[in-house]
Amino acid sequence: MAEKKFELSIIIVNWNGAEFVSKCLKSVFESKFNKPWEVIVVDNHSSDRSVEIIKQFPQVILIENKENVGFGAANNQALKQATGKFVFLLNPDVQIFPDNLEKLVKKIGEEEKIAIVAPQLVNEDGSLQREIGHFPGLADSILVLLKLHRLPFFKDLVYPKVDYSREQEAEHLMGSALLIRRKVLDSVGVFDERFFLWFEETDLEKRIKDAGWKLIYYPQVHVVHLLNRSIKQVSPFKRQLMWSKSLGIYFRKHKSQAARILLLPFILLGLIIAGFMALKNIFSK
Repeated sequence: MAEKKFELSIIIVNWNGAEFVSKCLKSVFESKFNKPWEVIVVDNHSSDRSVEIIKQFPQVILIENKENVGFGAANNQALKQATGKFVFLLNPDVQIFPDNLEKLVKKIGEEEKIAIVAPQLVNEDGSLQREIGHFPGLADSILVLLKLHRLPFFKDLVYPKVDYSREQEAEHLMGSALLIRRKVLDSVGVFDERFFLWFEETDLEKRIKDAGWKLIYYPQVHVVHLLNRSIKQVSPFKRQLMWSKSLGIYFRKHKSQAARILLLPFILLGLIIAGFMALKNIFSK
């Protein structure tokens, strides 16, 4: 591994983010941080003006992929080059504020057992986003596959009730903006590249928690997250297919054989439901 040169490495994986990546990078370079840091952007073969826009920021170390290798694999490409003591994984649809980096790095440095610190995620109107959850289980995964998690009764079974105004140790954190201690990745490993999209950060956080590290939700810092802007460019059925495949990989890694067998018919049923909904949308136009 390369000798550490920076206090902080910021890693952004972009795919067709021309609509928002400029605002993300502008917010990053307007940040106040008094120690050496670097910004690495991996473009996953965008077909829009993303690369042209990213090149307007000469401070960026840009990796241009000739194909979309997936979110985890692209992050791993950047991690091979990153030399920071801490790594800030940032989605291109996130905008940070000038004091965010200093506060997050200070927080993660307070205790050696803290592996990850995540800021509060808010929408453009300031409303909160759900970002703390449990690791996937059989019952809640089935509810999501059957789209029942959107109903009020089942929603409470899938999503934990959380006081988002309170700093707290979390089991699982959304991967849109995560500050990670690099030596933790050196210990437990980087992203599993079998996950093309979805559950890659869930798998990583599971391995980190299992190794005895802490994940901290830190609402004293907040960032603006333009939720799902990139993925909405993918058709709903293809999104369901990718989500289901990644869920299956997660269960094969972390769940019993019985749970995997019980999940399979619901994955198939979920794909049938998604296909039916896609056809309904086509014929309703």
